[in-house]
Amino acid sequence: MAEINNRYGIYEVDYTTFGGEITIEDFNTTLPNRKRITKQIDIINQSTQRKERQKYKHITLEELREMKIVSNTNGRPSSNLTDEKWQKEFNIRKLFITPHNKNITKLTGKNSKESGKWNGETQGTYYGQTNWQGYCAYINDVLRNIRSGQIDYCYYIYQIMELARFHFDTLKTRYRDGYWEVWLDG
Repeated sequence: MAEINNRYGIYEVDYTTFGGEITIEDFNTTLPNRKRITKQIDIINQSTQRKERQKYKHITLEELREMKIVSNTNGRPSSNLTDEKWQKEFNIRKLFITPHNKNITKLTGKNSKESGKWNGETQGTYYGQTNWQGYCAYINDVLRNIRSGQIDYCYYIYQIMELARFHFDTLKTRYRDGYWEVWLDG
């Protein structure tokens, strides 16, 4: 491995990592190709994430909770959570996520739209939206908003982890007092 020193800092370079296609601008000797440099930095960061995965490879999420590296819940945040602590926890939690395939763009549930109300003829059977269908509708609504460039809000950790399965590398979060702002970077 070698080190590259540029205006973004010093980075270790793993030459086994392929950084994309070479274009004619890559051979420009007077001006640096910012797009290529940014792409290379992203790939180096991904290799750093792989190293982090190796670090936590044999540790389960439950063991990380016992070691108090991540919070003990997937629900509401603890009262002493700060954005700085959350960013560290978010990066660790992402190590345990399997992203969806690129062709999956939303959560689906059977009959995911509300189809009715209480039916008195069938002894009170409800033919409306289930909890799962409501959850799918909420996640899909947040996905639609952040994909359009807006900032949306989440109130539970499991909601953020679900969004991260769709936008593993581009989902950004910021913890506010009791909720998270979520958006896409790039």
